[in-house]
Amino acid sequence: MFIYFIVVFLMQVLESIAGFGSTSIGIPLLALALGTETSVALLSGAGLVLCLIIASSQYKKVQVRQLLIILAFVIPVMPVGYLLYTQLRSMEWALRLIMGSVVTLVASREIWRRMIRKDPGDPPKWFVYTAFGIGAVVQGMFSMGGALINVYALTRIKDKSAFRATMIMVWLITNSLSLLFRVFVLHAYTRVIWTYILYSLPLIFAAFFVGNRLHKRIPNEKFAHVVYLVQLVSGLFSIAGGILLLV
Repeated sequence: MFIYFIVVFLMQVLESIAGFGSTSIGIPLLALALGTETSVALLSGAGLVLCLIIASSQYKKVQVRQLLIILAFVIPVMPVGYLLYTQLRSMEWALRLIMGSVVTLVASREIWRRMIRKDPGDPPKWFVYTAFGIGAVVQGMFSMGGALINVYALTRIKDKSAFRATMIMVWLITNSLSLLFRVFVLHAYTRVIWTYILYSLPLIFAAFFVGNRLHKRIPNEKFAHVVYLVQLVSGLFSIAGGILLLV
Protein backbone atom coordinates (compact mmCIF):
# COMPACT_ATOMS: atom_id res chain seq x y z
CA MET A 1 0.00 0.00 0.00
CA PHE A 2 3.04 2.27 -0.10
CA ILE A 3 1.97 3.38 -3.57
CA TYR A 4 -1.30 4.62 -2.08
CA PHE A 5 0.51 7.05 0.21
CA ILE A 6 2.59 8.40 -2.68
CA VAL A 7 -0.47 8.82 -4.90
CA VAL A 8 -2.65 10.34 -2.17
CA PHE A 9 -0.06 13.01 -1.35
CA LEU A 10 0.55 14.02 -4.97
CA MET A 11 -3.14 14.01 -5.84
CA GLN A 12 -4.12 16.05 -2.79
CA VAL A 13 -1.48 18.63 -3.76
CA LEU A 14 -3.08 18.76 -7.20
CA GLU A 15 -6.58 19.15 -5.78
CA SER A 16 -5.39 21.93 -3.49
CA ILE A 17 -4.09 23.76 -6.56
CA ALA A 18 -6.97 23.26 -8.99
CA GLY A 19 -10.01 22.38 -6.87
CA PHE A 20 -10.26 18.90 -8.35
CA GLY A 21 -8.01 16.11 -9.62
CA SER A 22 -7.39 13.84 -6.64
CA THR A 23 -9.85 11.29 -8.00
CA SER A 24 -9.72 12.21 -11.71
CA ILE A 25 -6.03 11.35 -12.00
CA GLY A 26 -5.49 9.37 -8.81
CA ILE A 27 -8.11 6.67 -9.41
CA PRO A 28 -6.88 5.67 -12.90
CA LEU A 29 -3.29 5.68 -11.64
CA LEU A 30 -3.87 3.80 -8.38
CA ALA A 31 -6.23 1.37 -10.11
CA LEU A 32 -3.27 -0.02 -12.05
CA ALA A 33 -2.03 -1.47 -8.76
CA LEU A 34 -5.12 -1.90 -6.57
CA GLY A 35 -8.14 -2.09 -8.89
CA THR A 36 -10.86 0.46 -9.51
CA GLU A 37 -13.17 -0.26 -6.58
CA THR A 38 -10.45 -0.12 -3.93
CA SER A 39 -8.95 2.99 -5.52
CA VAL A 40 -12.32 4.78 -5.60
CA ALA A 41 -12.91 3.93 -1.93
CA LEU A 42 -9.46 5.07 -0.79
CA LEU A 43 -9.13 8.28 -2.79
CA SER A 44 -12.72 9.49 -2.50
CA GLY A 45 -12.51 9.00 1.27
CA ALA A 46 -9.19 10.82 1.52
CA GLY A 47 -10.49 13.50 -0.83
CA LEU A 48 -13.37 14.28 1.50
CA VAL A 49 -10.89 15.16 4.23
CA LEU A 50 -9.12 17.63 1.95
CA CYS A 51 -12.46 19.09 0.85
CA LEU A 52 -13.31 19.76 4.48
CA ILE A 53 -9.96 21.50 5.03
CA ILE A 54 -10.28 23.74 1.97
CA ALA A 55 -13.98 24.44 2.54
CA SER A 56 -13.36 25.52 6.12
CA SER A 57 -10.71 28.03 5.04
CA GLN A 58 -12.14 29.23 1.69
CA TYR A 59 -15.91 29.19 2.25
CA LYS A 60 -16.18 32.98 1.86
CA LYS A 61 -15.07 32.68 -1.78
CA VAL A 62 -17.82 30.20 -2.74
CA GLN A 63 -20.19 31.45 -5.43
CA VAL A 64 -23.39 30.24 -3.81
CA ARG A 65 -25.65 30.69 -6.85
CA GLN A 66 -23.44 28.57 -9.09
CA LEU A 67 -22.99 26.01 -6.32
CA LEU A 68 -26.75 25.57 -6.01
CA ILE A 69 -27.22 25.36 -9.79
CA ILE A 70 -24.58 22.64 -10.12
CA LEU A 71 -25.93 20.63 -7.19
CA ALA A 72 -29.52 20.95 -8.43
CA PHE A 73 -28.48 19.36 -11.71
CA VAL A 74 -25.89 16.83 -10.57
CA ILE A 75 -27.51 15.24 -7.51
CA PRO A 76 -30.72 14.03 -9.24
CA VAL A 77 -28.64 12.45 -12.06
CA MET A 78 -26.09 10.69 -9.82
CA PRO A 79 -28.34 7.65 -9.12
CA VAL A 80 -28.03 6.78 -12.83
CA GLY A 81 -24.29 6.53 -12.25
CA TYR A 82 -24.81 4.37 -9.17
CA LEU A 83 -26.94 1.96 -11.21
CA LEU A 84 -24.43 1.78 -14.05
CA TYR A 85 -21.59 1.15 -11.63
CA THR A 86 -23.37 -1.77 -9.98
CA GLN A 87 -23.97 -3.30 -13.43
CA LEU A 88 -20.35 -2.85 -14.60
CA ARG A 89 -18.69 -3.44 -11.23
CA SER A 90 -17.10 -6.75 -12.28
CA MET A 91 -15.84 -5.44 -15.66
CA GLU A 92 -12.69 -3.61 -14.59
CA TRP A 93 -11.44 -2.96 -18.13
CA ALA A 94 -14.76 -1.44 -19.16
CA LEU A 95 -14.82 0.88 -16.16
CA ARG A 96 -11.37 2.24 -16.96
CA LEU A 97 -12.08 2.68 -20.66
CA ILE A 98 -15.32 4.52 -19.92
CA MET A 99 -13.58 6.79 -17.44
CA GLY A 100 -10.67 7.52 -19.74
CA SER A 101 -12.42 7.92 -23.07
CA VAL A 102 -14.96 10.49 -21.91
CA VAL A 103 -12.44 12.59 -19.99
CA THR A 104 -9.79 12.47 -22.75
CA LEU A 105 -12.21 13.54 -25.48
CA VAL A 106 -13.43 16.55 -23.52
CA ALA A 107 -9.97 17.65 -22.36
CA SER A 108 -8.39 17.19 -25.80
CA ARG A 109 -11.05 19.31 -27.47
CA GLU A 110 -10.62 22.16 -25.01
CA ILE A 111 -6.81 22.07 -25.10
CA TRP A 112 -6.90 22.18 -28.90
CA ARG A 113 -9.37 25.05 -28.87
CA ARG A 114 -7.65 27.13 -26.18
CA MET A 115 -3.94 26.43 -26.74
CA ILE A 116 -3.71 25.66 -30.47
CA ARG A 117 -6.56 27.70 -32.00
CA LYS A 118 -5.98 30.41 -29.36
CA ASP A 119 -9.71 30.72 -28.76
CA PRO A 120 -10.14 31.95 -25.15
CA GLY A 121 -13.92 32.07 -25.33
CA ASP A 122 -16.36 29.59 -23.87
CA PRO A 123 -17.25 26.33 -25.66
CA PRO A 124 -20.59 26.09 -27.51
CA LYS A 125 -23.62 25.57 -25.29
CA TRP A 126 -24.40 22.09 -26.66
CA PHE A 127 -20.91 20.95 -25.68
CA VAL A 128 -21.06 22.56 -22.23
CA TYR A 129 -24.37 20.97 -21.27
CA THR A 130 -23.57 17.57 -22.81
CA ALA A 131 -20.36 17.41 -20.77
CA PHE A 132 -22.28 18.61 -17.71
CA GLY A 133 -24.85 15.82 -18.04
CA ILE A 134 -22.30 13.06 -18.65
CA GLY A 135 -20.23 14.43 -15.77
CA ALA A 136 -23.15 14.05 -13.38
CA VAL A 137 -23.42 10.36 -14.33
CA VAL A 138 -19.64 9.83 -14.01
CA GLN A 139 -19.69 11.56 -10.63
CA GLY A 140 -22.16 8.95 -9.44
CA MET A 141 -20.14 6.08 -10.91
CA PHE A 142 -16.61 6.99 -9.81
CA SER A 143 -16.71 10.30 -7.87
CA MET A 144 -14.59 11.72 -10.70
CA GLY A 145 -17.07 13.71 -12.73
CA GLY A 146 -15.10 16.89 -12.12
CA ALA A 147 -13.31 16.65 -15.46
CA LEU A 148 -16.68 17.07 -17.20
CA ILE A 149 -18.64 19.19 -14.73
CA ASN A 150 -15.76 21.68 -14.83
CA VAL A 151 -16.56 22.43 -18.48
CA TYR A 152 -19.73 24.13 -17.29
CA ALA A 153 -18.15 25.63 -14.16
CA LEU A 154 -15.32 27.27 -16.10
CA THR A 155 -17.85 29.16 -18.25
CA ARG A 156 -19.49 30.64 -15.16
CA ILE A 157 -16.65 31.11 -12.66
CA LYS A 158 -13.60 32.92 -14.03
CA ASP A 159 -11.68 33.66 -10.84
CA LYS A 160 -9.39 30.76 -9.92
CA SER A 161 -9.92 31.02 -6.15
CA ALA A 162 -13.70 31.27 -6.47
CA PHE A 163 -13.64 28.31 -8.87
CA ARG A 164 -11.63 26.19 -6.44
CA ALA A 165 -13.76 27.09 -3.42
CA THR A 166 -17.06 26.50 -5.24
CA MET A 167 -16.07 23.18 -6.82
CA ILE A 168 -14.61 21.90 -3.55
CA MET A 169 -18.05 22.42 -2.00
CA VAL A 170 -19.61 20.49 -4.91
CA TRP A 171 -17.26 17.53 -4.32
CA LEU A 172 -17.75 17.70 -0.55
CA ILE A 173 -21.51 17.29 -0.91
CA THR A 174 -21.67 14.85 -3.84
CA ASN A 175 -18.82 12.65 -2.61
CA SER A 176 -20.43 12.45 0.83
CA LEU A 177 -23.58 11.07 -0.80
CA SER A 178 -21.50 8.60 -2.82
CA LEU A 179 -19.62 7.56 0.32
CA LEU A 180 -22.91 6.62 1.96
CA PHE A 181 -23.85 4.59 -1.14
CA ARG A 182 -20.54 2.71 -1.12
CA VAL A 183 -20.69 2.06 2.63
CA PHE A 184 -24.29 0.90 2.98
CA VAL A 185 -25.13 -0.48 -0.48
CA LEU A 186 -21.88 -1.70 -2.03
CA HIS A 187 -20.18 -2.50 1.33
CA ALA A 188 -16.94 -1.32 -0.30
CA TYR A 189 -15.32 0.05 2.88
CA THR A 190 -13.45 -2.46 5.00
CA ARG A 191 -11.50 -1.96 8.22
CA VAL A 192 -8.27 -1.98 6.18
CA ILE A 193 -9.46 0.82 3.88
CA TRP A 194 -10.55 3.00 6.82
CA THR A 195 -7.18 2.34 8.48
CA TYR A 196 -5.20 3.50 5.45
CA ILE A 197 -7.33 6.62 5.09
CA LEU A 198 -6.63 7.39 8.75
CA TYR A 199 -2.88 6.87 8.25
CA SER A 200 -2.92 9.27 5.29
CA LEU A 201 -4.28 12.23 7.30
CA PRO A 202 -0.86 13.84 7.98
CA LEU A 203 -0.06 13.61 4.26
CA ILE A 204 -3.37 15.29 3.38
CA PHE A 205 -2.66 18.25 5.67
CA ALA A 206 0.87 18.58 4.25
CA ALA A 207 -0.51 18.39 0.70
CA PHE A 208 -2.97 21.20 1.41
CA PHE A 209 -0.16 23.43 2.64
CA VAL A 210 2.00 22.78 -0.45
CA GLY A 211 -0.87 22.96 -2.95
CA ASN A 212 -2.31 26.15 -1.50
CA ARG A 213 1.00 27.95 -1.94
CA LEU A 214 1.28 26.74 -5.54
CA HIS A 215 -2.32 27.79 -6.24
CA LYS A 216 -1.43 31.40 -5.51
CA ARG A 217 1.39 31.31 -8.08
CA ILE A 218 -0.75 30.31 -11.09
CA PRO A 219 -1.87 33.32 -13.18
CA ASN A 220 -5.64 33.58 -13.29
CA GLU A 221 -5.71 33.67 -17.12
CA LYS A 222 -3.74 30.39 -17.34
CA PHE A 223 -5.82 28.54 -14.76
CA ALA A 224 -8.22 26.92 -17.28
CA HIS A 225 -5.23 25.57 -19.24
CA VAL A 226 -3.93 23.87 -16.10
CA VAL A 227 -7.35 22.37 -15.39
CA TYR A 228 -7.70 20.83 -18.86
CA LEU A 229 -4.12 19.52 -18.92
CA VAL A 230 -4.81 17.76 -15.62
CA GLN A 231 -7.94 16.23 -17.11
CA LEU A 232 -6.09 15.00 -20.23
CA VAL A 233 -3.46 13.22 -18.15
CA SER A 234 -6.12 11.53 -16.04
CA GLY A 235 -8.00 10.29 -19.10
CA LEU A 236 -4.89 8.86 -20.76
CA PHE A 237 -3.93 7.00 -17.58
CA SER A 238 -7.38 5.45 -17.40
CA ILE A 239 -7.41 4.36 -21.06
CA ALA A 240 -3.95 2.79 -20.72
CA GLY A 241 -5.10 0.82 -17.68
CA GLY A 242 -8.22 -0.43 -19.45
CA ILE A 243 -6.28 -1.55 -22.53
CA LEU A 244 -3.72 -3.40 -20.40
CA LEU A 245 -6.48 -5.31 -18.61
CA LEU A 246 -8.33 -6.10 -21.85
CA VAL A 247 -5.17 -7.38 -23.54
